[in-house]
Amino acid sequence: MDYFAALNAFVEAAHANNFSRAAEKLSIKASTVSRYIKDLEQDLGIALFNRSTRTLHLTEGGETFLLHALRVLDELDQARQATSSLNQRPRGVLKLTVPPAFARHHIVPLLGAFAARYPEVHLELTLDEHHVNLISTGVDLALRIGTLPDSSLKARKLASEHTLVCVSAAYAQQHPAPDTPQALGPVVLNGNLPNEVFFVAHQGLAPAMQRVAINGPLRINELDAQLLAVEQGLGVALLPDWLVTEKLARGELVNWLPDWRVQATQVPAALWLVYPPKRTVSSKVRCFIDFMVEQVGSPAFWQR
Repeated sequence: MDYFAALNAFVEAAHANNFSRAAEKLSIKASTVSRYIKDLEQDLGIALFNRSTRTLHLTEGGETFLLHALRVLDELDQARQATSSLNQRPRGVLKLTVPPAFARHHIVPLLGAFAARYPEVHLELTLDEHHVNLISTGVDLALRIGTLPDSSLKARKLASEHTLVCVSAAYAQQHPAPDTPQALGPVVLNGNLPNEVFFVAHQGLAPAMQRVAINGPLRINELDAQLLAVEQGLGVALLPDWLVTEKLARGELVNWLPDWRVQATQVPAALWLVYPPKRTVSSKVRCFIDFMVEQVGSPAFWQR
């Protein structure tokens, strides 16, 4: 039994004292109203109406049930209105999970501007490299980097990601730059990429793609720590453009093999905003996605 439909049918029948008029109000058949009332009476184990040939009269049980049914329907209507208002004006707690390095460099610096624009949205930001289950954990939105597996999640691409070969300026002065990607394998710091990566030529070089085994002497599983190690001259690292563009522009880092980009898989990586599938995306999720797309731009400001 559709209890919501049955409650509506019961309330309309009680107000009209007639199944046919209730059916007309609800745009359904009188027989459907009659069936709903019968189902309710069977469920409750009590008669709701005293029936005559022309009219209906509520029983004592019917009067009691009507009082509570009206309250339930009113509460449901208020819940619908309150929820609908979320899509009219962004508000409420937005639970967001983001990889730590990206959060430090590109989310936290924007929190003031976001709060000024959407003062009724309260962010609950979790920095986490791991991919949490958004539905079971109640997370509204996550930023994920790489390639997205097939899933039921919805996604909005924020930007392409280019991974670059980076060394400090001092290291570059002391060591000759390699001629080929294969020469990098024994010296690259690693920790967040597979032991084999793909070097992809983006300036018409041949061959277009090379697979390189990475077996350097140092493993660090966090990007900011890798960046710090490179800045200290501890070696070569494969770092995303969104992390190193400013340092490359200032000459603090040097991009070796600038005609090549690195990929963890044969498919190019990107930054994605992902969220659980829902018929209507809440305004607090939509406003944050739109805000980030606006701030990052197309192409991303670090790639211009």
